[in-house]
Amino acid sequence: MLANKLQENVIKELETLSQFPAPLRYRFDRPFNSSESQQQALTVQKTSKRTIVSINFSTFQAKEVVREERKKDAISTHHSPELEAIAPRGARYAYDLIAFVGIRSFLEGRKLTEIQKELLNQRPFCHVPLSSLYDAQHKFLFYLGELHQQASAQLKAYLRERDNITWLIDGTLEPGTPLFFGVKEAEDNILLGSWKIPTENDEDISRCLSEAVERYGEPNQILHDLSARMHRACKIALPHVHHYVCHYHFARDVGEDLYTDPQQVLSKRLRAMKLKLRMKDQRSAQTQRLKKIIEETANPLVLNTLLSGEQINTVCTDALGREVLLALHSWMLDYPRDGHRQGFPFDPYLLYFHRRAVKVHDALTVLLSCDLVGKRAPKVLFNFFNRLNNYLNDPIIVKVTDLYEKACNIFGRIRKALLLSPKGSNPMHEPYDLPSEQQDNVKESLCELRNEFEKEKDNCADPKEEHYYEIAITHLDKYMPYLLPSSQNKASDDRLVRTTNALETHWSKGKRIRRQSHGRRKLTRDFQALPEEFMLVPNLQNPRYVALVLGSLEQLAKKLAEAGKNTSPFSHWRKRRHPLSIGRLPVRLLKEENFVDDLIQVYDAQCQF
Repeated sequence: MLANKLQENVIKELETLSQFPAPLRYRFDRPFNSSESQQQALTVQKTSKRTIVSINFSTFQAKEVVREERKKDAISTHHSPELEAIAPRGARYAYDLIAFVGIRSFLEGRKLTEIQKELLNQRPFCHVPLSSLYDAQHKFLFYLGELHQQASAQLKAYLRERDNITWLIDGTLEPGTPLFFGVKEAEDNILLGSWKIPTENDEDISRCLSEAVERYGEPNQILHDLSARMHRACKIALPHVHHYVCHYHFARDVGEDLYTDPQQVLSKRLRAMKLKLRMKDQRSAQTQRLKKIIEETANPLVLNTLLSGEQINTVCTDALGREVLLALHSWMLDYPRDGHRQGFPFDPYLLYFHRRAVKVHDALTVLLSCDLVGKRAPKVLFNFFNRLNNYLNDPIIVKVTDLYEKACNIFGRIRKALLLSPKGSNPMHEPYDLPSEQQDNVKESLCELRNEFEKEKDNCADPKEEHYYEIAITHLDKYMPYLLPSSQNKASDDRLVRTTNALETHWSKGKRIRRQSHGRRKLTRDFQALPEEFMLVPNLQNPRYVALVLGSLEQLAKKLAEAGKNTSPFSHWRKRRHPLSIGRLPVRLLKEENFVDDLIQVYDAQCQF
């Protein structure tokens, strides 16, 4: 204890001795690369003082001498470049602190309270109020956007060296919020531009595309979803550039149309029969029964041991039968494991549940037909079997699951022709790029599949089954010209980018960071308030982008300072970045008790003029 106390005292003494003096003051007067005579030729306009908080330089008083140079027609003002490399003009917080807060909050998803504590633990420590950290967040986005815009020439020169440029375009929003629209270069996964527009419309999207062309040049092709607005906007802004649709969106659209009816009917019938609810009640009762058996007999449960391959010299007990029942329940309810984490319609989970119910029913049919098992099995196991039997023999269930399996077969054949099978541990974020030698094969497979569907439709007797073939044929006819590039537009490299999943992944990263930072699932307030530059932040995790624009992530503060020298004031940018809530009133007004009466009265009064 004495040794520990001595160590603490020594550390405190060293910290005290190594602290900067409290009233640190620096005078910033001489510009960079200026001689004494040049400086004396400039007259002093004013001397300003401000306190600057920096991670690298602690907290200090900056005394800046602002000089002016009078010419014939104008007066030019000269600020200290040395001070401008540390902190924005007139600002209190330095670029290194702004970069630190931006990285921690927008790239790592840290809360402002956590960032505040971390700054207090810095040596030398600096205390920053939460309101100032909030402002630092927005300043980070402001300077990052300026840095990205000023680096457009470098990015354009880099892209010109490449033979084939593919743009991914897409938008993301939350209910009741403006749309974030983005343009991403496919090969290097660099988000070239981000815009915030009121809605997904032809005019705004085409304007964004035109701005992207002006900054980075025309691409060779554009990939987008099935939106007709995206299609028309590409025709307006880039009439000579080939554009085609995302295979993943195409497959999802086909699957949703095929599965809509059987999914709704099966879901409704399952709720009406209350199969899952009865299983839940049964599990609850049997769990309590097993607990009581264990307490009375002092015998442990044995099913887990038996499934592990160990031998137990005991007769079949009533408890073992109940364990088997709960195990069958658990296996049936684990039906999402049959999917590939792609979501509906790629994973029709209700159909997976039905398939597992069929398998459990068939297994129990064989098991309970044995005389010995029939004598020793608990009655509850027979009750479960009877419920499954009633469910599987229900006429509606039989009919709808047959149609569901038919729709699943059609959808599976389309995915097979597109070579769009699940890949990797996270299939929704895989690019599914198509090698050049397989492009012609996919085109031929789709044409052959379309002809097969036509023949099967003609030989089909069930009108609903015929409708499924019509859905598949309609989609293939409508989007076939836009699924693959024509021969003259075929990519010269060895792969074809055919999904916008990379851009969807970019959106999901930004959303995940916001949910992580404040813990709210809904991002409505975030999407209302955040500026368009927010979606540029994931670029800082892209090695190619960092190398081209920053050199290294450690240079971020320095690059933000360089970008800040040639930009308009932060206050001007903030005024222009108000939430895009066109035609929508603040919630506080909607909550007024006499809102409707006041609304009518105001409008009526204005109409009288």
